Amino acid sequence: MGEIIQAIYTFLNMLSRLKNLVLFSLISGLFITLILQGCAQMANPPGGKKDTLAPKISESIPLNKSRNFKGKRIDLTFNEYVSIRNLSQELLITPSVGTYQTKIRPQGLSILLDSTLKDNTTYTFNFRNAIEDASERNVGKNIKLVFSTSKDIDSLQIKGKVYQLLNQKHPENILVALYPWNDSLSIHTSKPYYFVKTDTSGNYLLENLAKGKYYMAAFHDVNNNLLYNSNKESVDFISEKFLDLISNVEQNFAISLQNQDSLKLSKTTASAKTVLYEFNRGIKTIQIKNPPKATLYYQQEENKNIRFYALNQTNADTIFIQTSITDSLNRTYQIPLKIKFREPTKRERVQKMDLNFEVKPAAGKLLSPVDSIQIKFPKPIQQWVSTSLQFKTEEGEIHTLPDQAFQWNQYQNNLIIKNAYLPSRTRFELNIIKNAFVGVEADSSQAYSQKMEWQDIENYGSIDGNISNPQADTNYIVELLKADTFEPYMTQSTKKRFEFIHVEPGIYQIRVIGDLNKNGVWDIGNFKLRKKSEPVYFIDGKIKLKANFQISDLLINTQK
Repeated sequence: MGEIIQAIYTFLNMLSRLKNLVLFSLISGLFITLILQGCAQMANPPGGKKDTLAPKISESIPLNKSRNFKGKRIDLTFNEYVSIRNLSQELLITPSVGTYQTKIRPQGLSILLDSTLKDNTTYTFNFRNAIEDASERNVGKNIKLVFSTSKDIDSLQIKGKVYQLLNQKHPENILVALYPWNDSLSIHTSKPYYFVKTDTSGNYLLENLAKGKYYMAAFHDVNNNLLYNSNKESVDFISEKFLDLISNVEQNFAISLQNQDSLKLSKTTASAKTVLYEFNRGIKTIQIKNPPKATLYYQQEENKNIRFYALNQTNADTIFIQTSITDSLNRTYQIPLKIKFREPTKRERVQKMDLNFEVKPAAGKLLSPVDSIQIKFPKPIQQWVSTSLQFKTEEGEIHTLPDQAFQWNQYQNNLIIKNAYLPSRTRFELNIIKNAFVGVEADSSQAYSQKMEWQDIENYGSIDGNISNPQADTNYIVELLKADTFEPYMTQSTKKRFEFIHVEPGIYQIRVIGDLNKNGVWDIGNFKLRKKSEPVYFIDGKIKLKANFQISDLLINTQK
């Protein structure tokens, strides 16, 4: 702008030398006007208020809540220019109208039905978040068109809330489905007659429903096919045979994964040293029914995989074994396995690595009064020397522990040094001598040292309480969870009272599982048998525990 003013000043000086004053005035006035207009065009003039209103239906065929509609074309016109977004996912039509085509217009859209509407039926077209204005992207929330093909409009409704059973979160876009009841109905083969999806708070509302007997379920429809897929979609359902809808109903759902797939071997990967078997679902236990003459080491990995290791085997050997595997639903399978290692490459023949391990508590972490020391290995251990684990006190004393102080797990890859045998001194040092452990691949551990310290008991707190209204002859699994991760910190089984001692200061939640079959774990339901997952309860809110503090007499209500 400064450069333009300078140009005006120079031009006026030049014109001022003209003797014709009239001509000078006309030229200078015209020039200044043009320059100022150019300056004005550099910025847009201030406008009106920002549009914050969502689009609304101004006209529709049929009209909302109209009756006796028999057409095959639905037309909607809005009060402003609109954009249509993700219509195929956002538009929910109940009951289903089959296939249709859409035509988009600047201020609306048309839906052309491929089949005739059913008689005596109330239809709902719910556009959810598909419609927004073209200028400011204001979304028209839950724009609906309701009409009937008869003289009456159905008016019953079912509302409620959906939450996740194991963490109480309220998920969005969970399908809540209503099915005409019959004895052979199954939610994994039948599509719902009415359905809706939950909002961001987990709420849902099914409207304009006809009287009748229905079955009802809620599930996370991951692939949007309106069919329940048990291997990857969380679900809940009514346990009653049917819902007799004669008045408005409130129905809540607590969804959880209920994978009912049979255990199957999905992949086998062989190397020169190991064979990995990958299964399609979780494994609880594995037993070898006919142990081979050769020593066979194996371990479970990532909950559902089993890895076998070569030990004193030639690569030409093939080992045939029969396994008994129990899956996460306590179903046992007899599965034959053929173990065959491939020939090693030149690099594999010369490759040798140290045996690594992990010590818990980790370096810098304190031992609680109830802690044991845990040493975790990435593979089974074939040889070890207990006296190679030494404990040095501040006074310079060096101790070794008896064999009963150590406990290996089933796979020989996790060693526990029991709490009762650890030094009682405030501080001590764990020393592991070189080659104390030899893995199944002939790799040895290096020397290791870690300082340990017992935490002062005054730095801990305690939490206790009771199960209110416990069911007779029912066990309860009480879990103290880290509030930020929902990771179990402490767990105990009880019929009524629970108590957690030596708890680190922090923020916690308490989850209680109704262990109906008394097997010590939470069991999923079975949608085919209409058997729900074992119930889960929470204490309302979070618990903030301080050091040397006791939180007492908490009550967990199992009647919710």
